[in-house]
This record gives sequence, structure tokens and C-alpha cells, in this order.
Amino acid sequence: MIMISPEYNHGMSGVLKNALDWASRPYGRSTLMRKPVLTMTASPAFTGGVRAQQQMNETLVSIPARPVLRPQIVIGSVHEKVRDGRLIDKAALSFALAGVDDLLEEIRRARSVRAAA
Repeated sequence: MIMISPEYNHGMSGVLKNALDWASRPYGRSTLMRKPVLTMTASPAFTGGVRAQQQMNETLVSIPARPVLRPQIVIGSVHEKVRDGRLIDKAALSFALAGVDDLLEEIRRARSVRAAA
């Protein structure tokens, strides 16, 4: 799963938080349990939503989903990097796509562990 959120008042979107709270139930049987999740955030601030991303990852760990461990994908000054609904900043796009590659590798790794069991 890829989860992307803007940062609102130093946190993730309230709608996303509510969805994660509902998806975490019933306790111990969440559909997100043990699923790898790549998180990304964006903000007009230069920080790119790092506080929202920390909140997302903390919530995912409590479910317990498996946030993909890698450098954070945060897109600061997002208003300057998106045009017509598309990310046009080559460095940000390349970094985000590398994160998707990491997620795919995590999925492959999980499949091979299950196949070996």
C-alpha cells in the first residue's frame, strides 16, 4: 500500500487518521496487519510534512502494519513542484519512485518468506 498525506497543523489528514482508526479494528484482525506500507507527505512548507509522516508511521506500527523502512519521502514546497496535478520536480519524482521500488522489494521479500514457510 502507498499512503500519501498532506500535513495539516503538524499532523496527517484527519480523514486519513479516521480511516486508519477504522481499518485497525477489530484489534488483532486489521486488514492492514503485517502489510507493507510506503508513506509519503507533502506540504507547502520546506519541511515537506515530516511531522505528519511520523504520525502516520506511528499509527501504522500500532495497527501493526509494516512501514517500509527507508529515508522519508517528503515533498516540501509542493506548490512549486506540481503542475496540472502532476509532480514535475525530477528529484522529488525520482526519490518517490525509488520508494515505490523499495515497497515492491518488501512485498517480494514477504512473499518469499511465506513461500518458504
